Amino acid sequence: MALLINNDVQERVLDMKDAVDAMEAVLKQYAQGLACFQPRTDLWAPTATNGDYYRWGSLLGAMYDPPTLAFRFKSDILTWTEYDGAVTEEWHNMEPGKYCGFVILIDMTNGEIIALMNDGIIQHARVGATAAVGAKYLSREDSTVLGVVGSGGMAHAYSEAICTIRDIQEVRVWSPTKENRDKFATDMTAKLGIPVTAVADNFAVAEGADIVALCTDSREPVYTKDMLEAQKPGGLFIRCRIDEIDEPVYDAVDKVFGMSQDSYDDLSIGSEQERARRPSGTAYLKRYETNDWPILASVINGDVVGRENDSETIFFDNNSAGLQFAAVGRVIYEKAKEAKLGMHIPMEWFHQDIRN
Repeated sequence: MALLINNDVQERVLDMKDAVDAMEAVLKQYAQGLACFQPRTDLWAPTATNGDYYRWGSLLGAMYDPPTLAFRFKSDILTWTEYDGAVTEEWHNMEPGKYCGFVILIDMTNGEIIALMNDGIIQHARVGATAAVGAKYLSREDSTVLGVVGSGGMAHAYSEAICTIRDIQEVRVWSPTKENRDKFATDMTAKLGIPVTAVADNFAVAEGADIVALCTDSREPVYTKDMLEAQKPGGLFIRCRIDEIDEPVYDAVDKVFGMSQDSYDDLSIGSEQERARRPSGTAYLKRYETNDWPILASVINGDVVGRENDSETIFFDNNSAGLQFAAVGRVIYEKAKEAKLGMHIPMEWFHQDIRN
């Protein structure tokens, strides 16, 4: 029997510390050759009737212990909007406010589908948990001030996860919409039990911060060289999407670590002119290039030195990896099964007697 695990069940059973521990374990497996993933693949088509593009996105990852494969896919209609000097990317499925993202979880001991999961909660948790693992190995141990650019689901996950591995005493948040950043400050003050303050701009987020988390859907840079220099000595910053970082930052930072050295595949239906319409299609700057940065997994496994002193400035490029869904998805599945939550689906629905 497979379990259908919706977002409500996931939110009830998942503890962020468990997600962080699962991500640290699977990254060590990855460094040892015991986990693998395919880079994200996006297929774009200029076919949307209520938006700029249709986008299909998918990720695949597998780990040895416990033997689990995860396939995550999403079906989006994309629209780009410019306001307050920023270009944001909005997406929906069929109608604004509705989304379609799903995770299929497979037990690799016998090939059984063990879970079908909405990706709303796990999507945020797996990225936030990975950011926390990065902060554990790459931030100064005495880090107490966290700055957050953005106030959506990723900002909530990053803040909660990083607070599980560092003694954060203060969080600052900024996002373009005052109502959203004020609500984030109120909600997260209650959840984390520490002061969370909405500030006037993104520079104020970084000024004097030990760790800066970039959690936006902006297609324009929201983190600059001036912000890097304004952080405390030995600052760490972590991105959610690569567009958030201005080009001069790369030459100013001391070290960069990534999740992998693979860039995601980008497929298009349509002409070169259509491709150039997309915000990242006009120029392939440094932030879009395939890189040779050392990876976090190698730091965890002791193969690569991470932070060497308290004065180094470090960027953790927290790009997507399908093994995140395998690690956190398996935690959710086991906890839901133990709590007897989720809807049982007969495996007969997925079996056939016709050989492929």
